[in-house]
Amino acid sequence: MPAALQCLFQTDNAARDKFLSRLFGIFNEKIVRCWCKDGNAPYVDLGRPTFKKEQPRGRGKTLDFTFRSKADNRIYIAEMKCWLEYENYKYLTLNEPEQLRGCDNEAFRLFLKAAKEPSQATVTVNSKPQRIDGCILVWGRCSEQGRTRTIAEFGFHDVLSLEDIISSLANWNNQEFLKLLEDRRAWTEYLFSGLVGTGTACRL
Repeated sequence: MPAALQCLFQTDNAARDKFLSRLFGIFNEKIVRCWCKDGNAPYVDLGRPTFKKEQPRGRGKTLDFTFRSKADNRIYIAEMKCWLEYENYKYLTLNEPEQLRGCDNEAFRLFLKAAKEPSQATVTVNSKPQRIDGCILVWGRCSEQGRTRTIAEFGFHDVLSLEDIISSLANWNNQEFLKLLEDRRAWTEYLFSGLVGTGTACRL
């Protein structure tokens, strides 16, 4: 079983926690995409959704995922917030709906509005109009109370935890996920061994 995110990213070494959180943030969306491709997952990812631009010269606001439910083909737009070390680990675990107040940007405000009124959202996926049935939030890790209260307050169809997604991929022995991790491990080792002159990277 993989280590819990709190064990990995909240330790007595704050500098390391900050570095690892930023490193993890580079590729953590790809983990969710691996999960969606697995036959055991309840959703398929259709691509990034974009809210229609509100001004003629404005730009649309793009979110992270569009999930199609395998159970009933309903469509949900999804946004991931995985702030592990940020503000002294304040957002590492979703414990209460109030934590979402820190996600204050236009795209997230549109996402919250769509959760309550999905039929009013104007969304495209792969440049094509897409009707949606609701919204799903993906957080780093969640308490059951935090999940339940956040769904009730904001009207989400579901709140998923990246920690649970990682655990599922490990249990399924998902080969794409394992290759993703192995590649990033090798690339990181290549960088640091090159910096100290022990690797195969080209020397100046």
